[in-house]
Amino acid sequence: MKRINELRYFVTDVVSVPVIRMFRKGEAYRQATGDGWGTVNSKIVDGKEVLYCDEDSYAVLYPMSGREFCISSGEEINLKDAPKQAEVDAIITSDSCGFAFWQKDEGDVKFFVTYDENGLIESYRLGNWSDKPYDEEKEITFNDLQSEEEHDKTDRAEIIGTFEYNKKLSGAAE
Repeated sequence: MKRINELRYFVTDVVSVPVIRMFRKGEAYRQATGDGWGTVNSKIVDGKEVLYCDEDSYAVLYPMSGREFCISSGEEINLKDAPKQAEVDAIITSDSCGFAFWQKDEGDVKFFVTYDENGLIESYRLGNWSDKPYDEEKEITFNDLQSEEEHDKTDRAEIIGTFEYNKKLSGAAE
């Protein structure tokens, strides 16, 4: 049985941020390191092709042994320093649309959140298996995030504390 990518959401007061669990390592690695596939693009500088990270994007490749390889916005990238696909046990990418991750084993990517007074996510981050929660953070699982099905059937204006809910209340009060 072929597994397809799974989509869930961090639900905040302002926006629902998509998080995609990728099941194919090659696809995740290509998204993180492949020129023109997602995070990395090339440009010509002084007649030489240079790889760079798109604005508002990043990727982190986590090999089980050795240091993680970070691809950050505004930096020139030397992929010769990156771990090979076979060496990577977890990959996290992010852009202005949300997050995507691949993990070799369950728990190789961790989710950390803080909640506001309405129970909505106030801050969020992804980390690797060795990360620990900061003060006020709680570790959750991917399955704790809002499912795609729930997201698609829920009107954000019905979620207490969201921008849309507050806008609807202020409109009703007028």
